Amino acid sequence: MDEAVIALLDRAEVQEVLVRYCQAIDRLDRELLATCFHEDSRHDHGYVGPSSTFLDFAMNVLGGCVATHHQLGNIAIRIEGDTAFAESYFTAYHRVGDPPPEAFADAAGMDLTIGGRYTDSLERRDGVWRITSRTGVHDWRRYEAPADRGFYDLPPGERGRRDRGDPAYRP
Repeated sequence: MDEAVIALLDRAEVQEVLVRYCQAIDRLDRELLATCFHEDSRHDHGYVGPSSTFLDFAMNVLGGCVATHHQLGNIAIRIEGDTAFAESYFTAYHRVGDPPPEAFADAAGMDLTIGGRYTDSLERRDGVWRITSRTGVHDWRRYEAPADRGFYDLPPGERGRRDRGDPAYRP
């Protein structure tokens, strides 16, 4: 294959890992989240340590939210052989429960929106790209009183779910 085509495929595979992370977080899908990280990866975003332990931390924290929505914006990817470096801008919305998870103790019952960046190192091992190191940087936070005007009037099929019953899992 031509080098340019290989480079595009690598970039697409790296971007797929980054997007899959957001889907897994918002659907509270621990199994899917695990596919984003190599076994020996490290994490520093609300939790510092092995990414394998971050999986349970994330499920506990985000499970204490009523709803979440993680969205990626600008994504800069640099690939050097089997190693990649990415900076991804994110906006993360959290409808925090009451009582709140400890990580969001200051936002009980609030809508918390965070803008920031994920800085990731990734490696391709056995043909599969996954994150080896993630650092999350918060650039801003916004706390607001929740407002659901009309949301719960929508038919259940038009509202997102936080499990494998979400339309994203349908064929």
